[in-house]
Amino acid sequence: MPLPTAPLRRARSAAVGVVNGSLAVLAHSGADGRLPDAGLVFSLVALLTWATAGFARHELTWQRLFLLIGGGQLAMHVLVSLAAFRHVHEAEPARMLTAHVAATVVTVTVLAASERTVLALARAIAAVLPRRLPALPASAPLGVATPSIARTAVVLHVLSWRGPPAEQV
Repeated sequence: MPLPTAPLRRARSAAVGVVNGSLAVLAHSGADGRLPDAGLVFSLVALLTWATAGFARHELTWQRLFLLIGGGQLAMHVLVSLAAFRHVHEAEPARMLTAHVAATVVTVTVLAASERTVLALARAIAAVLPRRLPALPASAPLGVATPSIARTAVVLHVLSWRGPPAEQV
């Protein structure tokens, strides 16, 4: 059965992007104690949501989610670290890695379960709703009755007895 239409895909993409970005920021700030710039966070969350949109055309299995979330955590870590490079960045690498791995595992687990639940609910609702009937194929041309007076009026109006001006002949 095909997946639900574009609004549900957008909602699923937004959920994955927002959860991924939020947990990446929490993991990063939890490991070194500093929150990154809000503008950077919002733009990265928008970028993660956009990247997820292509994957949301299919069911987001735990493998796809692991790829998306793991890649998102890595990208967020690198970009937030580069943005904080001008400041003192004193996080322990082991603590930072542990925080991002824990965020990835928690996110993949929660989103995989919610993906299955949302799609099962959408399929159940789609099974109950009435289906649109397909158009029947045409078996013969459609005939429309028109009175003969209307035909002569149209013909006389279209066919004019007037020719080009005399000076052009």
